[in-house]
Amino acid sequence: MRSMTVGLALAASLLIAAADVRADGAMTDAQRQAESDALRWITAPGDYALALSHSHIVLPQNYALLVGVDAARYDELWNGVASPNTEAIVFSQADNTIAYYIFEDSGHVAEDDWSEVDADDFLAQIRATDEEGNAQRRQAGLPLYYTGDWHERPHFDAATKTAYWAFDLRSETDRWMNATALRLAREGYHRVIWVGGLDQFRTATGSLDALLAMHDYDAGYRYTDYVEGDRLAGYGIGALAAAVMGVKLGKTGLAAILAGILLFGKKFGIVLVAAIGGIAAWLRRKRRN
Repeated sequence: MRSMTVGLALAASLLIAAADVRADGAMTDAQRQAESDALRWITAPGDYALALSHSHIVLPQNYALLVGVDAARYDELWNGVASPNTEAIVFSQADNTIAYYIFEDSGHVAEDDWSEVDADDFLAQIRATDEEGNAQRRQAGLPLYYTGDWHERPHFDAATKTAYWAFDLRSETDRWMNATALRLAREGYHRVIWVGGLDQFRTATGSLDALLAMHDYDAGYRYTDYVEGDRLAGYGIGALAAAVMGVKLGKTGLAAILAGILLFGKKFGIVLVAAIGGIAAWLRRKRRN
């Protein structure tokens, strides 16, 4: 199996971007990497609380973790927009993949509209908005990317209250995968986004299962803990999936409105590989010290 191309591409890009200052004033990759290295990375296995969502991550061996403001800052550094709801980032030292845990305190989301999801229509809409997302990335001095194909079409697991999907993305120099899970909770939901190379991707569920297994809501905050009178989101999982992808569900405009509210301009919740190779190199240096 070929090695992950994104790590090699990043290593090359960091050498090329060694200049301290860009002419347009945007941060260089080297500056982003230096700030990323200075964040409070956790490498000790243990149980770590996520206060925003009333949940926790049990971190195994060979993983690294950012929580709270450090996770939010890393997301902003490498994806170009403020990300205050990114409450955890997990990096796998075994295969150099990364996952983002983003919580939205939306209220209780219904699960009765998934039949309205049209995967082919969604993909066409996503591709139509590529340039809008790239305009923000140009301003931040970040690489541009374009949407590929479904590698796993959207589906909803009613037993675990989790929706999944995965597609590939490409830039001028690389291709990589984004696999997404929407996990419903009593008071909102998490987006868990896995990022890695095409050769590391198995299925959306296969790539995300280990990440979902290490995360759980505290007692009283699980989806099944809902009681009459709890705050309701006012939409279902189908409309939510559409909103996260930045598209419309059927003929309604609800999802498009939600996208503007929930994502603060971040294009359908995707993230780039960006600093994966840099994190791996930094962690190796840290272990040697």
